[in-house]
Amino acid sequence: MKTKELIVNSKNGIHLRVAGEIVKLAKSHDCKLSLSCNGCPRANACSIMQLLTLDAAKGSKLEASAEGPDAELVIEKLSDLLSDGAGI
Repeated sequence: MKTKELIVNSKNGIHLRVAGEIVKLAKSHDCKLSLSCNGCPRANACSIMQLLTLDAAKGSKLEASAEGPDAELVIEKLSDLLSDGAGI
């Protein structure tokens, strides 16, 4: 299992479009990706609704965990996505 702490940089945090990009990323790789923020229960990164329940605002710290063959790759791509504000 690969785990990494990430910072949300999109100006409105993880909102619907950002969550959609995370879901797209998670579904395109062979691993199980989950996120946690501020003690919230872990959210399956393949579920927009679960991601939105994280209530992750700009500057929030996320703990990303991935398990599977593409775990390291998906964590790095998620890190890139969140560090550039998800392009939004």
